[in-house]
Parts: sequence; structure tokens; C-alpha cells
Amino acid sequence: MDSREPSSLRFERALSYAARFTAQTSQNIWLAALFLVAGTGAKPALDLSSLFIAMLLPSILLGLPGGSIADRLGPGRGYAFGALLRFLPVAAGTWLLDGGTSAWVLAFLYSTGSQVFTPAELALVRPLQASHVGRVHSWLAALQYAGQAAGMLVLAPALYFLGGPTAMVIGAAVGMSLLFALTVVLAVRVAPLARAFAAGSARAALSFRETIAFFGRESLARYALVALGLKMVVSKGIVVALPFYLERDLGLGWEAMAYLFAPGVLGVLAGLWWCSRELTLARAHEVLRLGLLGLLVALAALTALDYGITAVAQYSHIPPVARLEASMNTTFAVAIPVAFLLGVSLSGLLIAGRVALTETAPAGQHGRVFAVQLTLTETAISLPLLALGVGTTYAGARVTLAAMALLVGGFLLLAELDRARFLRRVGQPADLLPRPAASPGA
Repeated sequence: MDSREPSSLRFERALSYAARFTAQTSQNIWLAALFLVAGTGAKPALDLSSLFIAMLLPSILLGLPGGSIADRLGPGRGYAFGALLRFLPVAAGTWLLDGGTSAWVLAFLYSTGSQVFTPAELALVRPLQASHVGRVHSWLAALQYAGQAAGMLVLAPALYFLGGPTAMVIGAAVGMSLLFALTVVLAVRVAPLARAFAAGSARAALSFRETIAFFGRESLARYALVALGLKMVVSKGIVVALPFYLERDLGLGWEAMAYLFAPGVLGVLAGLWWCSRELTLARAHEVLRLGLLGLLVALAALTALDYGITAVAQYSHIPPVARLEASMNTTFAVAIPVAFLLGVSLSGLLIAGRVALTETAPAGQHGRVFAVQLTLTETAISLPLLALGVGTTYAGARVTLAAMALLVGGFLLLAELDRARFLRRVGQPADLLPRPAASPGA
């Protein structure tokens, strides 16, 4: 952090980091309780599928109104209000959650609160750190992963052994109450800063005309929008394909997951570390391009590189090379460095995309800009994920990986052709450099 900044601003960022970790930890305890209750009912398959639908519907149907509310209240107050909306269904779950319909309803209400909470949280980055938003976004992403691990892998199992699902819901409710307290304190402290980032009136907050115009004129924002969507498709598609890849292509069991998980986590951490130190708006477009190129290389390598290495070794007629290839699992040897590359690429895309939107969005529009991004991402990935699931089941993991590689490669090709046409027209690349939105009051 910049030592020249006032200590109050550093304290406010520390509050936002504490809120982020608390939110993710509590949320994952809550989700674990929901899955456990829904999965042990009379119709577990139906209850679990209903649960997923209940969590997805608000993000599609209510995401845009949630962004409007976040902009009308301003980032600080919107954050606290979203935390309250999240806390209420969790608190109600301490005596209402009994499986079936109650799990569906509570999950729907919780996800509804998230439609205000998440855009407001992301909109709060600019007031907290105008000079280096990449640092804040990197910390928020790292704390998200840490909170997910703490909630789902540590606290949820511990609470379950202490008192079953009831103890888990109570633990989540305690965490959500702490989160609400943190966000209220944060909202009070950032009020002077956040006021300039709120929409001027309810009518202005409900209008998406300026938001659509922003995406229409800002090429980097459009690029970030698509790149974040592709990042989501690939990250979720990898989760779908990984079990089949481990079993059918690597010939290994679930214990091999650790050997791929470790380099993947290291790649994510390396990407976040670099972004926290070096990523600026001027570099965002290049990082997005390189991140997508990294995804393309990684997916192509998982699809066919091991076959290519095997063919080269067998037809090289060099005995030591052929013996070395025959003595090792070539697919596994390829998968380990690819996992690292995937981690770096996914984290780079996430932070660069968010930096691009944060820096270029006009004041008073951040909630709606991120709401549009989140809504389009959730809506656009639904059909591809269904297709990827069906394709993986019946055609295998390599077909899924190849399909994702074609999707990423197709967008990269179209984007580069469009960039080349633009450069031929204007004659200089300087016109492509993104310009940050004017600060409030400038």
C-alpha cells in the first residue's frame, strides 16, 4: 500500500478485506448446510437441482435491478444493505431450514440479496483505491479463495461434527451478522468518498441507457465483458471435465487431484501476485489477450499435446527417447505444467477484466456496469455448461476441452481481425489505449 495515503483509507481497505473474508467464509458454511439438507431429503436429486436453479434465477432475473439499487444507495450503503439482505434468510434458516421447499426458498432469497451485495462490493473498489485498483481486486480475489477454503473445508465440517446442519446454519448466521456489522462501519467511514459514486436520483439509477452507451463506446469494457464470460465458461468447464479426464485419460483416481490442484493453486497465486504489483489500466488489454491465449494453449495441450509427444517419441527412432516416453504417463506430465498455466491465465483474466471495468466505468455507474457483466455472464454460460456436461458424459473430456479451445480461439481470432481493421483505419495504435473515467468532481 502507498505509505503517502491517509491512514483512514488504509483502515477502510482493511475493513473491506475483513468483510470479504467473512462474507466468503460464512457463505460457504451456508451453502454446505443447504447442500447437505437438500441432498439428504426424500428426493435428493430433485432437491439439489432445484437448489441450483434457485441460486441461478435471481442472478438472471434480478441482477440488473440489484445493480440499480447499489448505484442509488452508493457503494458503501449498498454494500451494507446487501449484507443485511443476505443475513435475513440465513437467520431465518436457523429455525425454518428443514429440506425440500424451505431450502429452495431460502437459497432464492439469499441469492436475491447477493444481486445488491456483489455489485456494491465491486463498486466500492474505486473509492477505496483510485490509484491502483489492481491491488485491491487481487486482494479481494485472494481473500475469496481463502474464505471459500476456510468455510467449505474447515469450518463447515467442524460445525457439522459439533451439531449437524443446525450448527452449520447457526455458524453461518453468526458470520453473516459479523459481516453486516463490518459493512455498516465501512459504509459510515466511506460515506464522504462513496457519495460521489452514487447515482443522482432513483430515476437515474433505474436507467440503463448510459450503461449500454458505455459498453457501446468503450472497446476495452466490451473485451473485458467477453473475456470474463469465457473465463467463467472455462473454469466451470474444467470442473465438469476434470473427473472424466482423471479417470479415462490419466487412468488415475481422485488422489491424483492433489498433483494437479497444487500447481493450479500456485499459478493462481502467481497471477494474483503479479496483478497486485504490476497491473494497470494501460496493461489491462494486453493481460486480457495473453490470458485468453494462455487458456487456448492450455486447453489445446490437454486435448492433444500428449498424443503429439508420444508420436514424436515413437517415430524418432531414438531408443533413449522412446524408452523415456514409454516409462512415464505422458498425459500426466503434460497436465502438471498446464494446470499452472491455467491458474495464471484465469487469475490474470479475472483481475484484468475487473480493473478494466472499474477504471473506465463512469461515476455512479459502477453497480450497473458490474451487474450487466455478472448477469450476462451467468445467462450466457448456462447453455454452454449444459452442452459441456452432456458432451463430457457421452464424448469424453477431450472433446469438451477441444470445444472450449475452439470457443476461446474463435473470439481471439475475431478480436485480432477487428483490431487490425481499426489500426488500418486510424493508422496508429495509440488510439487503442484505454482512458480512465474522470474522477468525481474533476
